[in-house]
Amino acid sequence: MIHHSCDRCKRVIDPIEDLRYVVKLEVQAAMEPLDADELEDDRDHLMEIQEILERLDDSDSDLIGDDVYQRRRFDLCPECYRQFIKNPVGRETPAHLGFSQN
Repeated sequence: MIHHSCDRCKRVIDPIEDLRYVVKLEVQAAMEPLDADELEDDRDHLMEIQEILERLDDSDSDLIGDDVYQRRRFDLCPECYRQFIKNPVGRETPAHLGFSQN
């Protein structure tokens, strides 16, 4: 039997009682031309990047470093899922002050 635990809080997720949420995260570097002369280049840079990523899918290649492309997968329990959905990028939320309606 496969046992799952939350990657955020480490709580065991009971497959009968709890939903398990899977978060898939894909991060890739955005490559912009450095100057206007490069814009006239006939090369399709997006196509080249796509071909490199497809080759990466086909084999475990060290051609692309973690600073250029990463793919991750996380299991979350229901509570951690709710926290993640409220703030997926982890921004600090300002404290809300309650003012009376005078």
